[in-house]
This record gives sequence, structure tokens and C-alpha cells, in this order.
Amino acid sequence: MGDLPVIDYTLSFPYTRTTGPVMGPFLTALRDGQILGGRCGDRVLCPPLEYDPDTGAEVAPDLVPVGPGGTVTGSTWVSTPTEKHPFAEPFAFATIALDGADTPLIHAVKAPGPVEAGTRVMAQFRDERVGAITDVYFVPEADAVEQTIAPGDEPVEITEHLIGVRIQEDLYPFRKRYAQALLDGKILGQRSPKSGKVYVPSRGYDNMERVPMTEADDVFLPDIGTVVSFTEITPIQYHGQTETDPYIRCAILLDGADQPVTGIDIRDLRPPEFKVGLRLRCVWRPPAERDVSELDNRMGAIPEGVYERWEPTGEPDVNPDELRGQAW
Repeated sequence: MGDLPVIDYTLSFPYTRTTGPVMGPFLTALRDGQILGGRCGDRVLCPPLEYDPDTGAEVAPDLVPVGPGGTVTGSTWVSTPTEKHPFAEPFAFATIALDGADTPLIHAVKAPGPVEAGTRVMAQFRDERVGAITDVYFVPEADAVEQTIAPGDEPVEITEHLIGVRIQEDLYPFRKRYAQALLDGKILGQRSPKSGKVYVPSRGYDNMERVPMTEADDVFLPDIGTVVSFTEITPIQYHGQTETDPYIRCAILLDGADQPVTGIDIRDLRPPEFKVGLRLRCVWRPPAERDVSELDNRMGAIPEGVYERWEPTGEPDVNPDELRGQAW
């Protein structure tokens, strides 16, 4: 089981908001190749704020150009950037006192090595700009190049961000055994040592009797079962959606199991041919084509990566009244 993949995925969603009377002009200026600060009493704040950070009082928008040069007042070196960082190569995050501003801006400095306090830096704007803080970055003053930037047509009034968290972890031991069984063309469940009920896929414990289950409780189940519930899905488009055609998602009670396997996708059958009580068997993919990368420690039963389809066995349907206790 050493070749099973490590769980590695990003849970994310798009976040959209209006920019407002201060951040809107600030982001618009970044898109157009300029950095703005906001007057607050006798100070200039950068980034500008809609309130006085000392008193909380509202500040009327009064934006003025700052930079594009500045002086580093402190920094930290990022030796191993992640996909969330602005550069693939090592870089510095620094506090930068921009010329004309009274508060430091924290931003990225693209440099060949760690950046010391007192280093003069200059703003550089990316070729493709969208009205975001990432439109700009800094370099040591000696490395700066002159840029000619054409302003955009409309002000930046909406900002969009993809908020997410990357999750990396090994499969739990019972999930590893389950995943390996799927790669072998088998379905592994566990029998509760207290109730005798068979769960598939197992959570590693009997959630009704609250007792753990170990490898000694593993049991193999046949890849034949009965449809206990289903729904027809017409995909709607949202971030990350890859489905385009209607399909059925169903729950199947495998022979010998006491709970149905949910989330089974059926793409070649439709009602009235497909119905509760229909007997189905799994048609596995060839061993070399089986993939369990969709599984993690929380979600996933029998992923499409291991089967080609579920097909009717030809046996008589089971009376739906006998399946009411298993409806999902």
C-alpha cells in the first residue's frame, strides 16, 4: 500500500465584494500603474483607510500619490514559496516606507537574496493587471526598469478573490486498506464487533455503538447490490464544476451490508429503466486504469476512477417497501 497517493487538494471558493470609495480608487490606481495613499489628519496612510486607525473616526476620501520608491524598514526571507505566494522563486516580504507615506506598506520584494533594512526599493507593475494588490511588487532600486502603463477604461468597483486552504495528509489506515481493495477490484467493509452490522465504507468505528473497528473486523463484500434511492442531476455551472450532462446519483445497498454506499454516479441509465429496487453489479475498470485519487479521509465511497459503470444484473427487482429503512 506504499504507492497509494497522499491526499493533496485545495478547498476553495470565490469571494466577491464591492471595493468602496477608498479601496476602489486605490485598486484602480494599481491597475493603472500608480500607488495612492490617503490623507488622515496630518498623515498619509498607505494603504489608505476609510477610518482613523487611532480613533476609529471616519475619514473622508482624500487620496494622493506616494512612492513609487521607498525604503525597507524590515523584512523576512521566504526561501520556499508556496502556490499562494507571488513568486515561484525565493523572495522577501518587507515593510516599506514609501516616499510620501507615513505608514509602511507590507509587500513582496523580488531580490536575489535577503533584503536588509535601509535598502531602497522601487515599485514594478505586472504586465497583466486586474486591480488587485498583486498588480505591483518591488525590486531593489538598481534593478528597476522604466514602465509605460496605459490606464484602464473603467474604475475597479468589484474585486474577486479565490479563498482556499490546501490540505495534505495520509489516508488513515482503514481508508488505505479500503482504497487498496478498490484498486484490486474488491469492496472492503467492516463488521462491528458489538452489533455485527457491516459498514461500507467504514469510518473506522461503529458510529451507532461507538466502538472502534480494527483490521480484524475487515470483511469483503460482493460488488452487487440494490438501488435504495436516487436523484437525477442536471449540472449547474459554478466554480470548479466539470459536469455538463445530466446523470443519476444513487445509493446502493451491497449484498451483506447494513448501510448503503452513497454517491454512485450512473451515466448510461435513465428512469423508468432506473428505479428503486433495481439490482446492479459493478463493472470494474482494467487494473492499470483504476484511480482512487478522489478519496480522502472524510469523503468518497466508490469513486468513478475504479469502475466503468454499474449495470443491471437481470435479477427481479426488490420490493421498494423492503428498502424503506435504507432510503438515503
